[in-house]
Amino acid sequence: MSKLEIIMGAIVRRLGRFIVRIYYPKIKFEGKEHMPRTGPVLVCANHPNSLVDPILVGITLGRPVRFMAKAPLFKTPVLGSVMSGLGMIPTYRGSDDTKQVRRNLESLDSSIQFLIDGHAVGIFPEGKSHDAVQVEMVRSGVARISTSAVEQGAAELVVLPVGLNYAHKERFGSAVSVQIGKPIKVKDWLEHCEDDGRKAIRSLTNEVAARLKAVVVHLEGPNWEPLLDDLVALVNTESPTKPLLLRKQIADAMNYFVSEDRPRAEGIAEAIRLHRREVTDCGLTLESLLLQSKGPGGFLHAIGRIARGLLGLLPAVLGLLFHLIPFLIVRLIASRVTPAGRTAVSLYRLLAGMPVYLAWYVGSIFFFWWLNVLWPWGVVSVLLLPFLGVFALNYWPNLMKALPTVGRQLLLLLRGTQWRLLRDRQTSLRERLILMEQEYLKRSEH
Repeated sequence: MSKLEIIMGAIVRRLGRFIVRIYYPKIKFEGKEHMPRTGPVLVCANHPNSLVDPILVGITLGRPVRFMAKAPLFKTPVLGSVMSGLGMIPTYRGSDDTKQVRRNLESLDSSIQFLIDGHAVGIFPEGKSHDAVQVEMVRSGVARISTSAVEQGAAELVVLPVGLNYAHKERFGSAVSVQIGKPIKVKDWLEHCEDDGRKAIRSLTNEVAARLKAVVVHLEGPNWEPLLDDLVALVNTESPTKPLLLRKQIADAMNYFVSEDRPRAEGIAEAIRLHRREVTDCGLTLESLLLQSKGPGGFLHAIGRIARGLLGLLPAVLGLLFHLIPFLIVRLIASRVTPAGRTAVSLYRLLAGMPVYLAWYVGSIFFFWWLNVLWPWGVVSVLLLPFLGVFALNYWPNLMKALPTVGRQLLLLLRGTQWRLLRDRQTSLRERLILMEQEYLKRSEH
């Protein structure tokens, strides 16, 4: 690696972490006490968000992490040089080029040497980025690398599971929960493992998978995924738990009851589906304020909240008008180049947004200077407008989500019997779910 690549890597690393923190300003870290600050670490993370995930792991550890990445990316102009500068390690997949798979031995040797030298190496053991609410099959690469590294001198090596959980990974300002799991001290594991050879590799792979699932929003049965949002909407009004943590707790509870008491799980699931259909027929959602209120007073309070929200209309309009053109340009560019699915949406919006918005702000300042109008107040306004843009990005989706149902909620309120029936049924479902959640939490403590 040349000195220029090292310098470029350090610059890009700092810039990337800065930009990701702007795009995802609400990052909450759990389990930092498990994180070793020095020494060899093999970080194993789930992979829901393309090239944003390695940056987020780097932010979490606060030190350089040399990630393994698919080889074709290293041939991409500019990006390839940046990845090399960051010390990333190419891996060769059969789906990319079967003739190059044998070169994976070089990649494994590089990873092992980095660990022997006391560095942090990152790997996505599922082997790909995906949108599924589950940890897919964990491959044996983690176990092979870690056991070889220990045998060759990395005695203090730990395997560190890291769960990356995004509320809405494609949205600007989305909340992110990073959960750091209990590390595996590989040397101790091997000494206490009764198996050897392939059985030891398989045993360690299973343990990595189990610990990764413990820090990720994971559903054992993907067919239960459509119910997860319904369960969060039903329970969240009574729970003080943060939404992402609540989502994980509910997913873990779903796995438990599907495994231990499937008839009960299917019964509550069918009741929720029936209730959702009836609510949808009224043009509402399970999150509608009318279904969560205790009575007309609660609904009037909700209307008051909407009225207060309308006070933000003027700054939201100003933020929208100023940013409408660059916003549409970024969305158009990103939509043309982003692959199918949501795994790379935020990445391409970031890559398109940085130059577009920078050019827009600089051009706006020069425009005021050229016109000699409102100078220097025009420049001050341009510097303030980005904050209004961020406000508008959050304001409009929430307003558009709330307004269409206001009229339908008023109509339902006039049909008192139907409203009380739906509200009471939702309250009953919520109480049943909370009891099941408490039952799960008690059993998981023992």
